[in-house]
Amino acid sequence: MYIGKIVNSSSHVEYVCQIHGPGEAEEIPTPLDYGFGSWVGIEQEDGGCLVGLIANTTLLNPEFGNLGPRLSPQEELAVFTPDYLAEQATLVAITVIGALPAQGQPAQGVPTVSAGIDARVRRLADDEIRAFHHPGGRFQLGYLALLMAMQSNPLIPPLLLQVLSDLSERYPKQASRLAILRCNLAWRAAVLPAG
Repeated sequence: MYIGKIVNSSSHVEYVCQIHGPGEAEEIPTPLDYGFGSWVGIEQEDGGCLVGLIANTTLLNPEFGNLGPRLSPQEELAVFTPDYLAEQATLVAITVIGALPAQGQPAQGVPTVSAGIDARVRRLADDEIRAFHHPGGRFQLGYLALLMAMQSNPLIPPLLLQVLSDLSERYPKQASRLAILRCNLAWRAAVLPAG
């Protein structure tokens, strides 16, 4: 399911996706479709995709605080001003943690290519998530170092814990290892900010 398009970037691995609103797509995504920690793919021109995690949500409402008089009520804007643009938007921050190329092995970590403006963003299917975590046939979490290096962002520790919980459900054979890692990260998230 397509959830939106890339509209901005603050680095090679941090992107902003504008979620599709009414009239922008056949199927409008629900908040569960772009929830915190969701696995997404940013499509590339070669048929592959960058793999990312939704790491934050921002609601954009330029009309907030505009308490002045209105010439037309909101319900009548389509009739009286058909060219009016709804400027409200839901934006999600995506942290890219690797790539699923059209040909070849999945790559975890910082990808060599970046996403483009207006690149389509979709939820990853379960088989794509499985393929991403098994490059070369073995379960790997090569992107954890990238996420842990971003600890200045206060949402990264909860994101890491969310990802590890999700992976424990997806990969029961790895659950004991993931539980140890999750406990270690939960302890660090609680103790390190306290100094």
